[in-house]
Amino acid sequence: MNLERRIETFGAEKIFIAVFIVFGVMILFMRPPYQLMDEINHLPRAWQISEGVFLSPTMTIRDFAGLGDLRARKIFCLDGAPADAWNDKVYVAEVPVSFLPDKFITDANHKHYVHAFAAEDVQAFLSTPLNADEQEPIQIPNTGVYPPLTYLPQAVVALIGRALNLNAGIIFYLMGLSGLFFVAACVWWSMKFLPEAKQLIFVLAMMPTFLIEAASTSADAVTFGVCLLGTAWLLSLRQSTERLSRGELVGLIVLSIMLACCKSVYGTILLLYFLMPRERVKHFWTLGAALLLLNLFLLAFWSWLSVELSDAALYTNYYLGYTDRNLAAQKVFVIENPMAFFVAMMNSLIKHGLHYLAHFVGMWGFLCNLMLPPWFYISYGLTIIFFALSNGLSFKLGERALLIFAASVSAIAFFLFDYLIWSAVGSEVIDGIQGRYFIPVALMIFGALSILPPMRHKNSIALAVGVFSGIAMLWTNYLAFY
Repeated sequence: MNLERRIETFGAEKIFIAVFIVFGVMILFMRPPYQLMDEINHLPRAWQISEGVFLSPTMTIRDFAGLGDLRARKIFCLDGAPADAWNDKVYVAEVPVSFLPDKFITDANHKHYVHAFAAEDVQAFLSTPLNADEQEPIQIPNTGVYPPLTYLPQAVVALIGRALNLNAGIIFYLMGLSGLFFVAACVWWSMKFLPEAKQLIFVLAMMPTFLIEAASTSADAVTFGVCLLGTAWLLSLRQSTERLSRGELVGLIVLSIMLACCKSVYGTILLLYFLMPRERVKHFWTLGAALLLLNLFLLAFWSWLSVELSDAALYTNYYLGYTDRNLAAQKVFVIENPMAFFVAMMNSLIKHGLHYLAHFVGMWGFLCNLMLPPWFYISYGLTIIFFALSNGLSFKLGERALLIFAASVSAIAFFLFDYLIWSAVGSEVIDGIQGRYFIPVALMIFGALSILPPMRHKNSIALAVGVFSGIAMLWTNYLAFY
């Protein structure tokens, strides 16, 4: 019996998910804590939620700076904000000092890598007592606005760990494991819902960026998992003409809520509802509209609750000293010159397209400055396209158009958001875009490209590609930090 038949007989999904979890656990313990973009701000938000603080408290930049020379100011410091912004409020959280050993903490202005990391460092962290009452404040201006459900697995584990008085390092790694297993469950069910595209799903899940973010305290774990599972499930619903069950109706409502708790730009995944046969729902268009309105209402309500009610400042480059950034002026510019925004978006894709691809496939580190060799991005990118073209999904032209439209609207939305927040007024290039933003819509994009018959030995090839990616990720991580 050849390898392909053995994999199929045993169950390709079982092997794929085992590989995903094994490499996820290895990278979680090999990667120094907080060596992901914004992870030092994600953990405090998750911890805060575990304490029942769903609306993050705020503090003016001036008051925070007046607390003294705390380690927290080195983690995320807004001391470079213009003088007229020092009275603006930003979100803050307090976390146990035991989560912030000097060995791991990076300086926002100088120290970006944790050099000479060793297994002894993990062991020391695992044996560090929690001492939950000894806390330090941390500014979390970019994560304090995130809804509680965005950190559900990590917050639940933090709550249990605190109740059991586990050591700080144990809680930290359990929070990362909770994210990993949540995403693994989403990947598993995605492959079960779309068995014809399970190889494509596995190859996407084994991208270093996807896997490393999944095995972390970052909100990206829940975002990646929910968006992947939601896309796969909605696509599977089009394959039947039976009436939706009560469980499926509840599932649609839960999905609408969870997508609202992820980054707001990914609510377009709900548009895939309209791919279902109309006879599956008695009031087809009414239910579809209701799901979209529920998603938009929750987004607006949480924005009002967490931003407007708290009077918190929306975090922009202005608070880092880039005074040519002005949210209000940029809004006016876009309204008056909408084509200028689209030109800037196209310029950004042309100028930074390769960087987006590299970050999409695999880049990490405190400033997303740890990269794999160029040949890895080329080979893995071509592999994804190869699996996309022969993924086995069958779509009509209109269905493909809806998939591309939904993904495009999300992409335009986060380009627009970063144009408003991170770019100079009237800029011809958009700053702040990261390739990982495309991951939640990746299955829509690549799923729509299927035009070739399924390849031979697809399970064996996918498994080899996934293992190759995992080894390359671990080796690159080792060379960077050890």
